[in-house]
Amino acid sequence: TIPACGWTSRVDESEPSQPVASRMEDDEAVLSNGLLTVRLNQRGEIVALTDAQGHSRVNGKANVLKMFKDVPRLFDAWDIDSMYDRSPVALDGESTIRLVEQTPWKATVEVRRRVDTSDWVQLISLEADSTRLDFDTRVDWHEKHRLLKVAFPTGIHADEGINEIQFGYVKRPTHRSRPYDADRFEVCNHRYTALCDENRGAAVLNESKYGVSMLGDEIALTLLRAATSPDLHADQGEHHFTYSYYLWDGPFADSDVVRQGYELNVPVTVADGAAEDFSLMSIDAPNVVIDTVKAAEDGSGDVIIRLYESKHASCDATLTLNLPAASVCACDMLENPGENLPIEDGQVKLSFRGFEIKTLRVSRK
Repeated sequence: TIPACGWTSRVDESEPSQPVASRMEDDEAVLSNGLLTVRLNQRGEIVALTDAQGHSRVNGKANVLKMFKDVPRLFDAWDIDSMYDRSPVALDGESTIRLVEQTPWKATVEVRRRVDTSDWVQLISLEADSTRLDFDTRVDWHEKHRLLKVAFPTGIHADEGINEIQFGYVKRPTHRSRPYDADRFEVCNHRYTALCDENRGAAVLNESKYGVSMLGDEIALTLLRAATSPDLHADQGEHHFTYSYYLWDGPFADSDVVRQGYELNVPVTVADGAAEDFSLMSIDAPNVVIDTVKAAEDGSGDVIIRLYESKHASCDATLTLNLPAASVCACDMLENPGENLPIEDGQVKLSFRGFEIKTLRVSRK
């Protein structure tokens, strides 16, 4: 646990209340932490995933690799044609699975497999007190005109999926009933794509893969392509990326999906040394994110803080500053000063509309 926008040297060495358990059963691995129990086959596919109540959180196999022939009519390296899924490529190469990490805090299995003409190595991890599965992946990619996706059938019925964009999200259809819907067979996302009802949800998180498709209850993240024009050898060679499958109970507004996406993309930095616990600043509303802290562009020494509301839910929030501040003013995104805001005991009261972005300018003492 790290103080918000800060640091700590304290390490909690006590074991978690529900340690992670792991075991091999023939060619399958079972990982459990009291919140999730997952069974993985030799190919790294999730064949069973249940929560603490015993409910299944997948509809069939998940983390399933799907490869397709990918020969766009135009713009080889830019386009994906709508009929790509009519030309699947069989992935029947050899695979192995083994336990490589087994501690009370984390269990990891390693999957090695042949994906057509490429080598695939994946570390699949479950941590204590977490409902997130991580898939740390390395691929030695040697394909031509191929599209590789990974699919998660969530078992959740939703007419729309939630795709994160910068400073918020947009909803897009999970069906192709109308031409307008069918045209969105492949869309963009930022750190997550989620499907949810009012009682539970599932999200595929990513830190470097921004194309995704949604159809029915399935989220399919696009991992790799193999264009040959204008570069005959585009994307050939080593790739390293991570994606995750995150589950929660309750409505989306109460979920931790935004934080989980950030934690995957911005992991904790560890450095040598020691220091007292300290937090530069914090915000008390869980749906408001401190996105940017930077020096003002005019060289004045002022600090710019940019915050946004992440879940389309208006709210009041209090920003606590632990750095010496003479004044705080609201400004536009070009950092032009505007209205001065009251600051009392280092606290600034703010009010956000859904998806509103606020930029503050802090003059130091």
